[in-house]
Amino acid sequence: MFERFSHVMVYVSNLDRAVKWYIEKLGFVPNFVIPDAYASLQHEKMNMRLDLHPTETENRDVGFGPIPYFLVKDIEAALEKLSALGVKTGQIHQEGMSPRFATFWDSEGNALGLEELRSR
Repeated sequence: MFERFSHVMVYVSNLDRAVKWYIEKLGFVPNFVIPDAYASLQHEKMNMRLDLHPTETENRDVGFGPIPYFLVKDIEAALEKLSALGVKTGQIHQEGMSPRFATFWDSEGNALGLEELRSR
């Protein structure tokens, strides 16, 4: 049925601000940006597509959607780098035998996650 993963769609209140944030803070590059309508971004190293779609301000879509997680080798270093870029970050957690993880937030208040790669 499924061939492969396609992309993550994130709703945003301000498309221009969100596109700029994902490019400057996380290193995405635009596939295309249609002002006030839709944007598709790509992260080459992760081979990941992220689409941004505007929604009405204060709509429950923003900040309440799925949380995309990014794998990192060193979660402390990743959080430090994000903090240095002015990104709001959360605390590192681990539940049971799970990998360590943390939350950070984009310019629109959407939660994003970091998951630390486990050494085998």
